[in-house]
Amino acid sequence: MSFFGSVPNRITKEEWSDIVSNLYGKLDDRERNELEKFFRADLFEPGDEAGITQAEFDAGITWLRSNMGKHELEASDIALIESAFTEHLRD
Repeated sequence: MSFFGSVPNRITKEEWSDIVSNLYGKLDDRERNELEKFFRADLFEPGDEAGITQAEFDAGITWLRSNMGKHELEASDIALIESAFTEHLRD
């Protein structure tokens, strides 16, 4: 717990690698690259902010679903991604 409240659970670089490995047979290279590009800024933030929080993930998934024509992922891909990330983001 930090001085200002609880620290949100984050997906770390190591967890990211595990998640992407688990999605290897389910998403093709193009889709995995799209996923990495989309969450890269959150994942590689400096200092204590590094990693993907639940709020950042939820905002990203919402954007992906609302903007299907602006990326390479299909609705079924987004569902797979959401399922894979959910376990890691539980508090």
